[in-house]
Amino acid sequence: EHLALGRRLRDVSVTVRAGEVVALAGLLGSGRTETARVVFGADRAEGGTLRIDGAERVFREPSDAIAAGFGFLSEDRKVEGIVPDMSVRENLTLALMPRLSKAGIIDETRQRQIVDLFIRRLGIKLASPDQKIRELSGGNQQKVLLARWLAMEPRLLILDEPTRGIDVGAKAEILKLVRELAGQGLGVLMLTSELEEVISLADRVKVLSDGRDVAEFSGAAITEHNIMAAMAEVGAPGGAE
Repeated sequence: EHLALGRRLRDVSVTVRAGEVVALAGLLGSGRTETARVVFGADRAEGGTLRIDGAERVFREPSDAIAAGFGFLSEDRKVEGIVPDMSVRENLTLALMPRLSKAGIIDETRQRQIVDLFIRRLGIKLASPDQKIRELSGGNQQKVLLARWLAMEPRLLILDEPTRGIDVGAKAEILKLVRELAGQGLGVLMLTSELEEVISLADRVKVLSDGRDVAEFSGAAITEHNIMAAMAEVGAPGGAE
């Protein structure tokens, strides 16, 4: 509610419910990524509040958000996602390590079970779980990063440009998976510049412009015309608030 951070975020409010895909739409510089980073505790808001189940919370760092059941798939998987010289197994269970280790010793049997489960569930194509992740295609790297967060059993998954830089087939698989996850009760906050993805996936769309939320659409009002009009800060009929 009313998130603010310097000139990048001036006043953004967004609600995500269980089982719902909410898309943040906007042009470059609209404040989409900044909103996601504040929600995940990567940046500290200068104003506004975060509420979970009605209770106000403060995230000082991402570990606080992770403990609350939040996951964040970053826009730049090569810089902020994969660890290229580590194996698929290590990358997939990176966030889960504190739960898999006791007194510094990793439960390798449990780790293998989790890795094998998500490789099957997401259809990750690879030679072996011990293969270096940098050897996989972009789409399969993205699936490993998705699996990393799904293994944490999150209640909210933030996806920043989840299909950027991957082939058409992998895009379709990832979008289908996101829809299935929402159907199972996961809340999804998705940031994408692909309007087709917004229209096909989102239950609600919040349009941002210059660090402010300027419109919200749901149901039949989620159209390219309405979203583009709101982005241009032109009165958008049929759903703008």
